[in-house]
Amino acid sequence: MSGFSMLPDLYFTGGQAAWADARRLPREGLAQALVEARNRTLGWLAAFGQTRRGWHVERQYDCNPPLWTLGHIAWHAEWWCLRGVHELEHGGLRLPVAREPSRLDGADEWFDPDRIGPDERWEIVLPDVAVVKQYAADVLDGLLRRIALLQDDQDDTLYAFRRALFHEDAQGETIAALLQALDMAPVGPATPMPTLTNGFAGTLHFPGGRFVQGWSDAEGFAMPDELPPQQTYVPAFEMDAALVTNAHFLDFVEDGGYEHPAWWSAAGRQWLMTQERSAPRYWSRHPESRAWMVSRFGALRTLNPDEPVRHVTLFEAQAWCVWAGRRLPAEVEWELAATQNRGLQWGALKEWTATPYEPYAGFEARPADAEIVGRFATHQAARGVSFASAPRQRHTRARTALLPEDDVSFVGFRSCTL
Repeated sequence: MSGFSMLPDLYFTGGQAAWADARRLPREGLAQALVEARNRTLGWLAAFGQTRRGWHVERQYDCNPPLWTLGHIAWHAEWWCLRGVHELEHGGLRLPVAREPSRLDGADEWFDPDRIGPDERWEIVLPDVAVVKQYAADVLDGLLRRIALLQDDQDDTLYAFRRALFHEDAQGETIAALLQALDMAPVGPATPMPTLTNGFAGTLHFPGGRFVQGWSDAEGFAMPDELPPQQTYVPAFEMDAALVTNAHFLDFVEDGGYEHPAWWSAAGRQWLMTQERSAPRYWSRHPESRAWMVSRFGALRTLNPDEPVRHVTLFEAQAWCVWAGRRLPAEVEWELAATQNRGLQWGALKEWTATPYEPYAGFEARPADAEIVGRFATHQAARGVSFASAPRQRHTRARTALLPEDDVSFVGFRSCTL
């Protein structure tokens, strides 16, 4: 056997070797990372307990149910890595078809996002929690065994497995966001909750110039929306070194920011009409002192002025910028600034950009890219990672697609001079 001899089990807590670059993990490192990602997922899910009753939670229209998310993580990895998916032509279209059945009867109907929409996910009756957990464990075991039998560490050989890893990381963060939306506290050592603070760090000047946007390395793993690399020219710009803080945003709130239509875009005003909102999500006034409070995973705390403002929509970020005489950074400006590493503070939250989420010129979709393609033209490009992201997700080329009205994600923003 040309693979490696020792498979990490589900209680694996770290290997003997350390790989600095998560996008170039060899087989053994990839197997370890997949187990670490599953432990992280189960760490977030531990808050729902062991019985079905704990997993039946109040419906959140901007999240997925926790049990569905776990099943979907397993289904996605099984479908693309273990079931021999190939393309068949049907009605002029090339559709992915699996050669092998799922390890769980009904998984395709329950967990394929192309078959079951966001509303239906809250309505269907799924198997027992123990059954879905076992399905997820069986799939992970299959991944580890399949990786151990692979013949080499080439990028093409490992592509589907690396993508399954990054997919689980992303889904794990959505579970964290669901806990926040439900006012539930995470449990377990897999879910550290650091305090996020940053003071005013000034403005950084970037002279601009020619820049290659996107993944340009000949080797390693890249998500499809990072390809192909783009030669572009970026004019000079100035950008905040740090994220906009609660204190900065509070000035906008107390200046009647949610009451002045002139500061809001047309789409923002339409969004405001459907809300009873005079401050960001999870902000509230103390009933007696009238001090501003914020909910953090079920704990009500006094608003920390130095903490980056988070859980704000694109519309709120844009309105603040208009009020402050600033603007959001273009996606390519953010990437240039992060890549040049000249003092940009990032990694606390995902960050809104001014750029709609669109494919790069020359993008070619694969069958596995349907979910990505479905977000083009409807979502906004966000950059960076949050405290709830797996560390390996931190990369200057990585893109995130968020709906403009998304305020459940751990997202904030910084600004640029006009």
